[in-house]
Amino acid sequence: MKRKHNQIDAEETKLSSLLFNKTKKFTEKLNRNVTSLSEVDRKPAWIDDDDRQFKVNTVIPKVKNDSLYTEKLKQKYETLIGSPNWAKIKDASNKDESGSDIVKTVGHLDKEKVSKFEKNILEIKKSTTIIPQKGAITTSLKFHPKVSAVMLANTSGIVSLHSLDGNNKLHSFKLKSWTISSTHFKPDGSEAYISGVRHTYCIYDLVKASTKIVQLPHALKKAVHFKLSPDGKFIAASEGFSEVFIICADTNEVIKNIKNNSNVKAMTYSHDSRELYCFNDLGEVTVWNMTTMKPIKKFFDSGCITPSRISMSHCGRLLATGTAEGIVNIYDTAELTTTNPMPLKTISHLTTKITNITFNPTSEMLSVSSSFLPNALKALHIPSYNVFPNFPQKNLQLIETVGFSPNGGYMGISNNKGIVNLFRLGHFKNY
Repeated sequence: MKRKHNQIDAEETKLSSLLFNKTKKFTEKLNRNVTSLSEVDRKPAWIDDDDRQFKVNTVIPKVKNDSLYTEKLKQKYETLIGSPNWAKIKDASNKDESGSDIVKTVGHLDKEKVSKFEKNILEIKKSTTIIPQKGAITTSLKFHPKVSAVMLANTSGIVSLHSLDGNNKLHSFKLKSWTISSTHFKPDGSEAYISGVRHTYCIYDLVKASTKIVQLPHALKKAVHFKLSPDGKFIAASEGFSEVFIICADTNEVIKNIKNNSNVKAMTYSHDSRELYCFNDLGEVTVWNMTTMKPIKKFFDSGCITPSRISMSHCGRLLATGTAEGIVNIYDTAELTTTNPMPLKTISHLTTKITNITFNPTSEMLSVSSSFLPNALKALHIPSYNVFPNFPQKNLQLIETVGFSPNGGYMGISNNKGIVNLFRLGHFKNY
């Protein structure tokens, strides 16, 4: 049966309460894998009492052990007759086209119908306000990939995790003398990578609640740009000059240093982590292959004067660039075949420097913002690129950072007053 939204919210709160409570429950939940079909103990659907009248040597000679009789009889049957189609068990990974496992559950006769994401109104079910620390600005906001919680990091070096209702701080720790600029979760949510404008970065083990400080390459004095790849394998770090260091996330060793034509202003990975897009101060984007560590294409951002941000959609089909003049260009990645490609759409609703470009996980929504004017944020519908006129409804002050939860159900926005606003988006049913 379909659960009500308040039941979903209650479950999210319950799950959040398990996070970082230093009990075995959280560790088990974080490390728990879905049991495969092959691991399930399969038992016969029925047993015929008549089978017991047969003795060992009646059908299969030379079988002296009664315990082997059933298995040998089964093998002989399959050799002579073969397994009927109805008795074959399909691989759990080969899902049929008609739907997912939910349609096989009692009470579900069809897939749940997903309502169309309308372009005119952004449905806000509720909003929550969090103030992690008075007087400190939240510079990074990331939702946990597995458990319903949000990680906030600020200019005082404090990293904290909060439940989505805002009433419960689940965990916090401080990195002394750090001004944190970015945070990233590993895909499985077991570790967080934290960087500031300094010569080191921090790896935080969420299960053990322990920190590890790692030195950046000697030639890199500070990490102005710090990006963890979506698959969690690579770190791209740059001081803002032409050189970008590619670091193995597991061993923390430098794999390669790649050189661009000019100073790097922004970076983003492709959705599959196979490519790295470097946006330099000439308005040129260089695309690097992460296997060969060589450039595979270059192109100039249309009309770009002063580049500021670059972001890739989760589906991999859209690339967005932002400038200091408040212009955002959206490109189809399949059309980036020339040195001067034309954007699918140019967004010019803002007039000051673009400081945030964020696609939601379903690639149906795009947030663009500037931290230079109050309330300078626009939420756009994709693929119409219409701006939602009803958002934001309240004054959000100067926008610092924007983030979405793994399934798009929540949108988080932090501002220069140290306040984080969490909005529950009604169209997206899951966290």
